[in-house]
Amino acid sequence: MKHSVLPSSNTHPTNSSSSDRPVRIFVDATYTLCSGKSSGIERVVRSIIRESTQCKLGFSPEVVISHNGRFYPISDRQVSQLAKPAGMQSNVRSKLPLIYEMVAKAFCKVVPSRSLRKWLLPEAGHLGIFKVPHTLYEKFSRKMAVRNSKPIEPTEGDLFLLPDAYWPRRGIWAAVDYAREKGAMIATVLYDLIPVTHPEFVGLKRKEVFLQYLHNVATKSDLIVAISDTVRNQVIEFLPTICGDQSHCTDVRSFQLGAELSSSKGHVRKAVQELFKPELEKTPYLMVATFDPRKNHRYLISAFDLLWKQQPDLKLCLVGRVGWLCEDILIQLEKHPRRNRDLFVFHDLSDAELQYCYSSSRGVVFPSIVEGFGLPIVEALWHGQKTFASDTPIHREVGRNDCSYFDLAEPQSLVDSILDWESQRAHAKPQLPMRQPIGWSESNLQLFHHCLDAYFNRKSRDASQRRAA
Repeated sequence: MKHSVLPSSNTHPTNSSSSDRPVRIFVDATYTLCSGKSSGIERVVRSIIRESTQCKLGFSPEVVISHNGRFYPISDRQVSQLAKPAGMQSNVRSKLPLIYEMVAKAFCKVVPSRSLRKWLLPEAGHLGIFKVPHTLYEKFSRKMAVRNSKPIEPTEGDLFLLPDAYWPRRGIWAAVDYAREKGAMIATVLYDLIPVTHPEFVGLKRKEVFLQYLHNVATKSDLIVAISDTVRNQVIEFLPTICGDQSHCTDVRSFQLGAELSSSKGHVRKAVQELFKPELEKTPYLMVATFDPRKNHRYLISAFDLLWKQQPDLKLCLVGRVGWLCEDILIQLEKHPRRNRDLFVFHDLSDAELQYCYSSSRGVVFPSIVEGFGLPIVEALWHGQKTFASDTPIHREVGRNDCSYFDLAEPQSLVDSILDWESQRAHAKPQLPMRQPIGWSESNLQLFHHCLDAYFNRKSRDASQRRAA
């Protein structure tokens, strides 16, 4: 039977017999199962788990977690146990007694410090002063979840897929070493190289941690699967620079992330409805992104300050949770003279509200400096909206010919693009194509195709080496 390595992300699983496949396939979700966040990585891991259990693959991967240097199987009951620290991280203030909220608010009123409020009254998804208690609670919950379980004994017929976030916490690698010693194959999903290529957005300490993570990925993986061709190419070029003469993974591929964008039903608050009424002559332009320097909100405000001089009735709405290193832009937005008149900010939109904004926006702008993928571009195009994206390789890959690209070095570039769009609308609103993104089911098939193909190649290579010996 002939098998080929397909480097493109647009691939489908080969029809192979069960003897060509791993005896067991495990998907690690150590950190996502304890996470209350809904950022990109957690969404990917949860989607992989969901689609794997729906079993369109012809086999059923088993979800595992790592603890004390070993992998453990995890049941639904144990997942429920791990959901407790996840709930704490999702909204720690909702887990605290009412008296704490009252006292903390009163104290922050007496001492009006934004930093103090961030620590004492953290926003949803942040922990503030409760970070250490949460870390201890998470470790305890993981220990309790596996206390009556037997660790997995890996064999040469096993494949472990590692799609989670491992650079902040390095406990996974002892379990990986043990699995490799027993002959198991390791496949790792890699999201981006941003801490290396743009350390100014993460800090030098996080860059060093990420470099250690990359070294582990490179030297302990048999297969690396990136989330875009752009990231794959960066990884192929970069790994030799950190590994030198040390043996490292050279099988680097890519798959395309999915997007399940079916209509979300739910309440849409009046403020959102009033702002994005479809019948309004000018609904806002929309930006959807976490507030942090990499997303480049400052560039967008500069561009709209120029736009407002020519078209003062344009509106802009920024949607995204509060990230890190964003105090300056938040203060700038609070003090902006057009705030709550032509400039609007939401940090807590539900899925239903976000879709309402997408469907009625005048256009979607994504000025990010660097990304691993760029899901808002996919979401905007799916809603059939005019989409403006910064001219970067990954945005070109994701947006193809369906976006208007602007130069990050000059806000006037975006201004000119929007003015051109406004001119087109003044005559007759152009019909824009609605792009149908691939779903998570197809994305999952792509990912596991690469895993199965790499496993077959390794098995064939090992068999050839044994015959040669």
